[in-house]
Amino acid sequence: MKSVLEPLQARGYLFKRFEPFALKTIGSRKRMEVYHGIDLKNRYVLVFVVDKKSRVLQKEVREWFDLKSRIENHYGYKILQNIVLIRAPLCSKAKALLESEGWKVIAV
Repeated sequence: MKSVLEPLQARGYLFKRFEPFALKTIGSRKRMEVYHGIDLKNRYVLVFVVDKKSRVLQKEVREWFDLKSRIENHYGYKILQNIVLIRAPLCSKAKALLESEGWKVIAV
């Protein structure tokens, strides 16, 4: 968890509560880490941590949007801030898609 929090704190993201979310609870078998928390301004934050060797493409990013909506349905409220910590090569079109949807992309 420290490897996730340090890059976020370096960019000014501080949390009241920060906990992992098990993707199995919504029926997903994705191999990524997902964290859910509340920042100091009482906004809900969702953090996806992607660590892989192959490039992240648009198709995967669209699947992340679906995962986010399923997580929102699980909790019953809208998540306002979405962050992706990426330890993988990222396609430029996928990055543009993430940023157009309001996601923050942090390459570690």
